Amino acid sequence: MHILLTNDDGYDAPGLLALKHAVDALDTKHRITIVAPLREQSRQSHASCLARSIEVHRKTIEGLGELYAVDATPVDCVRLAVAELATEPIDCVLSGINRGANISVTDVAMSATIAAIREAAILGIPGVAFSSMYYQDSEIHWPTTTKLATTLIPQFIKHANTPQTSWSVNFPTLNPGQKPKGIRVVPLSQDTIPIAYKTAGTDNTDNTGDTGVARTYEYCGIYENRTITAGTDVEAVFDGYIAITPLTHDPTDHKSLNATFNL
Repeated sequence: MHILLTNDDGYDAPGLLALKHAVDALDTKHRITIVAPLREQSRQSHASCLARSIEVHRKTIEGLGELYAVDATPVDCVRLAVAELATEPIDCVLSGINRGANISVTDVAMSATIAAIREAAILGIPGVAFSSMYYQDSEIHWPTTTKLATTLIPQFIKHANTPQTSWSVNFPTLNPGQKPKGIRVVPLSQDTIPIAYKTAGTDNTDNTGDTGVARTYEYCGIYENRTITAGTDVEAVFDGYIAITPLTHDPTDHKSLNATFNL
């Protein structure tokens, strides 16, 4: 199997190295191509660079080997890999391991980690996105996430015949040597992250010549202070479980296709 590795934290992110180590540790050896952003592209959602040229750099990184560092988004990384950079067809896309959870519809909508596997699904390629929760006063223990990913990846490969479905995997915050409580296959939470902003400064003019007050705001919501709805991915991760959510790339509300409209 030919596996494409990508992420949104950049080619030099520890999570990408952890994911590569996870694939390397599999009993069955697979061909690996790595195409990742040259710079961090977090929260870029499904953005793609269609109106400018894209630089692609070939690099050799210890632990990763040869890879392509793309001055664009994860979606561009997948597209370029499929169209130009991979020397043979890609069978599966693994994205991550993201530094930070991607739980709830809000996170998934914003996440470029998720966008990479969404783009893969659009192109008919199955994919899995791995993300790891951490709190402001903690860090991710990458060897633990590597071990968990190594256990799960072969199980997802069994589902590689359903390319329309992607999988989002979120690891809870774990200390070295700590194990998750288990695995829950759960839907996305429909609750948004906290909506809170603070005024960062004021300016009496802006570049349009407007004489009104132009205010500057900064997001100040605390990620952990979010609504936790029972039976969702948010509850699972906050409760110490691995949350696995199947995703579909088709946003059509098929139940409403029988609606009629008149002119």
